[in-house]
Amino acid sequence: MLFSWSKYLIPGVTVVTTALVSIVPTQAQPSSFEALSDVTYWTDLCRLQAGAEDYENALAACEQAIALEPEDADIWAQHSGILVSLDAFPDAIASANRALTFDPENSLAIAYQCVAYTALGKNETALDKCNDALRVNGNWGSENPALAWFYRGEILAQAQQYELALVAYERTLLLDPENSLVLTRQCEAYGALERPQNALDACGTALAIDQQWGEIGPAHAWTHRGQAHTQLSQYNEAIFAYDQAIGLDPNNALTWAAQGQVLEALRRNQEALVSYDQAVAIKADYALALLGQCTLLNRLGSYEPALAACDAALDGDGDWGNQTLAKAWNERSISLTGTQQYEEALASINRAVGIQPDYVAAHNHRSTIFWYLERYPEALAANKQALYLDDTYAPAWFTRGLIFRATGEYTHALATYNQALALNPFSDWGWTNRSLVLWQLEQYAEALDSAEQAIALNSESVQAWYNKGVALSALGEYEGAIATYDNVLTLDATHADALTGRGVAWLHLEDYAAATADLEAALALNPDHSLAQDTLTALIETQLVESLPPPPPS
Repeated sequence: MLFSWSKYLIPGVTVVTTALVSIVPTQAQPSSFEALSDVTYWTDLCRLQAGAEDYENALAACEQAIALEPEDADIWAQHSGILVSLDAFPDAIASANRALTFDPENSLAIAYQCVAYTALGKNETALDKCNDALRVNGNWGSENPALAWFYRGEILAQAQQYELALVAYERTLLLDPENSLVLTRQCEAYGALERPQNALDACGTALAIDQQWGEIGPAHAWTHRGQAHTQLSQYNEAIFAYDQAIGLDPNNALTWAAQGQVLEALRRNQEALVSYDQAVAIKADYALALLGQCTLLNRLGSYEPALAACDAALDGDGDWGNQTLAKAWNERSISLTGTQQYEEALASINRAVGIQPDYVAAHNHRSTIFWYLERYPEALAANKQALYLDDTYAPAWFTRGLIFRATGEYTHALATYNQALALNPFSDWGWTNRSLVLWQLEQYAEALDSAEQAIALNSESVQAWYNKGVALSALGEYEGAIATYDNVLTLDATHADALTGRGVAWLHLEDYAAATADLEAALALNPDHSLAQDTLTALIETQLVESLPPPPPS
């Protein structure tokens, strides 16, 4: 029965206790055997039925033996083990005490007390009992010290003393080397210590041996193998491991959420969202999965459902996994920012930095909210705090560029964008904004180059294509500008600025009909578009525009 009680350390197990079982059979044996006075028969029957997991009948047989030999410590110890299997933990402790009355060095009885106290959540007492069992190292009955070593490891792991837990698991494996449960627990401890290669080895051995899984099963090992691959940034291997785990146990919310995190890291947003949705379907209040939903929905621009997910996460079970409560408030703030609820967003982000003062991303987002509110000195102060905490955090440099651009400090803005892009040259958004600053500095060739860098990174960036068209117009390359505006309008047919820019380019090429059509289309979309109004008025009045400035980038 060595490892059939591992479930008692799994969070969420409800402990059921019963009144002390009286020393009479709980289920009647056949009448022809009731009067049998052979204690060996009853002890053998007790042991065999317990081995077959027929615990009710095993208990009855054991109590028949106790009635015949009430001072036999081994029978009382066996009785204690059966009561543990029946979740009758206080009774198991009492039976073990009876065994110790007759044999103070009965290690098996002490070990069963360790198991029972563990199930009752009394880990300090349980650890003492396991230590006592190992120190005495007396009569182990049908078991051996592996039982106490294993539970010692479990208790230490729960206390996050993983190095000591690993020692206990190693001692267990010396006595029982082909135990998949112990190897998986070893894998978990290595993972907690961020020793992923050791974790992979342990979980791999557990899966190769594939026996004595206790209450967990191979899916558990695959899940922790996935986590180890994630720590090594081996994301495809992690996804494979999680797929294996889900195939074996599709109702494990933790595995779905872990897979969602890997897919999120790979920017496979829709797939990640599906994984988080599955986790929430299994466990509706799972804070980690709900936060994952909120994060992905923010990334996809679905801010209202993101806000609902973040609110649900904050009201959830408090299990943030490798995430934090501060991140939930940060993501909630992003959702509120996306719905233009800036004051509420500011309140949420203040909660985030209050909980975690060194949260760089939260300070940066706080800066962004102040930028939206046009409170630029406060935006700059929050941005400085983010960069003070981590001056290699590229998003904070990008935000700083926004602030300088908003205050008309274009030279500072350009220097800031250069710094940001040196840290992260793969930001199409950064290259796009840099092109705008260069246009404002009348460095049109450089603005064109920056816009093209953005397009190379994201060929569907409407803003990058538009800025390229503006730069080409400023350089007098009107045919190229028209072709570029065509691309903008392919991506967004309602882009009034692009229609206006193309109309101005047609004017410079003296195609007044095309210019008129584009300008009228722009005004149909935005009747208040001042440049389109002014240009169309001039066109109608003179049918000739000698020199018109290109429209500003947005």
